[in-house]
Amino acid sequence: MNSELKSSNNRESGHSADYALCICGRVTTPLMLDIKELRGMEPVETDELPMICGNGDPKGCIGRCRGVLLSDIINRADILITGHNDTRKMFIVASSDDGYKVVFSWQEIFNTPTGEGIMVLLEKNSRSLYDEQGAVDLVSARDFLTGPRYVRQLKTIEIVLMA
Repeated sequence: MNSELKSSNNRESGHSADYALCICGRVTTPLMLDIKELRGMEPVETDELPMICGNGDPKGCIGRCRGVLLSDIINRADILITGHNDTRKMFIVASSDDGYKVVFSWQEIFNTPTGEGIMVLLEKNSRSLYDEQGAVDLVSARDFLTGPRYVRQLKTIEIVLMA
């Protein structure tokens, strides 16, 4: 699944030059990652990825994707874990710049095969994503229905602890 990530010029679009992904919530200090920092992380790649709506209708294919695992991004942040069972009560909210949100449990990301397919996308079909749609997207490539947890123009990753 790992492969070498080729760099692209992130100055082609004014939007990408200003982009930063924010990891916030249950962290000691919010972490901001720009395109260059995301591209510097270990890349992962998928083959043709079908897009399937929540009702099961196929909506085509998003092609070959390249990005970084959400778990690797979360591991860069200094997560506040004060109790032995905190991670059992944590969830992650991924939000787009237009307010669309999806939820993952901590255990799903770090303790299941599904987590190995939750990716922040940087490229589709060898083209920089942000040239067309904003900076980055997020997809859960191992979901049966990939559409409901596809986040276009990902802006925020929030770590939340349930009371």
